[in-house]
Amino acid sequence: MRTQPVRLVLALLLCLCVSRAARAQGGAVEPPGGWPVVTVHGETWNQQQLLQRNLGGRDDQTTQFPPHRIVGNIYYVGSNSLASFVIATPEGLILINSSYERSVPLIQKSVEALGFKFSDVKILLGSHAHGDHMEGDAAVKALTGAQVVAMAEDVPVLEDGGVTDFRNDGRKLWEPVKVDKVIKDGEKLTLGGVTLTARKTAGHTKGCTTYTMMVDDGGKQRQAIFIC
Repeated sequence: MRTQPVRLVLALLLCLCVSRAARAQGGAVEPPGGWPVVTVHGETWNQQQLLQRNLGGRDDQTTQFPPHRIVGNIYYVGSNSLASFVIATPEGLILINSSYERSVPLIQKSVEALGFKFSDVKILLGSHAHGDHMEGDAAVKALTGAQVVAMAEDVPVLEDGGVTDFRNDGRKLWEPVKVDKVIKDGEKLTLGGVTLTARKTAGHTKGCTTYTMMVDDGGKQRQAIFIC
């Protein structure tokens, strides 16, 4: 099993969290008891503080980060703190992560700024069934008619608006969406010659999904990984 690329990306993400913490202003933070801590350049952070530092505030979640091409046919169309990606194919677009419902106009604006039509989104994927990643699915589906695809274990949560999320108290958290295609671990999705492989990486949610694909980078074939 080829796990090295995933481990490498996870390590890089951890380094990013630590480096962003190191750039924060102010003195050392006094952590509450019970949390694992890390000290960087004399500043001490616990796990929750690092998470909040990188997530930012509500404004960061809805402020457009400049849309841009990452590599090959993969583009960033998310906000300052919530990642969304578009994969362009000759037969339409694949959108990964609708984020919050309030994020959808921002994503649409970014897609169109890159020269694409939002109505060309044919497949809608998400990393996992939490509001900050897939709450906007119903809105995107209504605007584009895209096929909503999700790992089997996350389908009930998406279709009942988060009521059965094991972290929740039974409240409806977002507008339910009908999942058009239910997938399982290892299943492949193809559009316009682009194939993504879905890998169930459960934990954060029961159907947390990591997608992988090959992408052409100036004549070199590279593996792209969209981590849950």
